Amino acid sequence: MRSYSLLGLVAVSGLVLDQATKWAVFNYLKTTERIELTPFLSLVLSRNEGGIFGLVKGVNILFILLSLFAMAILLWVYSHSDKTRLSTNIALGSIFAGAAGNLLDRITYHYVRDFIDLHLETRHWPTFNLADVLICLGVGLMALNTLTPGTLRPR
Repeated sequence: MRSYSLLGLVAVSGLVLDQATKWAVFNYLKTTERIELTPFLSLVLSRNEGGIFGLVKGVNILFILLSLFAMAILLWVYSHSDKTRLSTNIALGSIFAGAAGNLLDRITYHYVRDFIDLHLETRHWPTFNLADVLICLGVGLMALNTLTPGTLRPR
């Protein structure tokens, strides 16, 4: 079980950061308020009752089950991975944290709390949260590891 320590540390740290940022924004920002951080980045309150980009609304239980399944797959992948590699722990721990953060929202609120609004003038990317960022960073790191020469282990 010691080999899961770093994965657990990354996952718990990411989950705490995700939930803390959601708590702060949803407790201190008014429903209609928008805080412009930069010309292309704002904070807004958004309740995502669907899946990615808010698609397929009204099937919260399906997304809960899919999240649990994905988290089980992540643990299975990790059990067959090189646990000594820092990048493996960070990548899979980040994805697990993101999945757990959005799962916790779905169970607690029946929607995912999003608040990061990335935009260029009037064109807006769908609102997202830190859990989504962690998932994307983890997947990106996994892809980088796979595509970088010398990172694959011979079987």
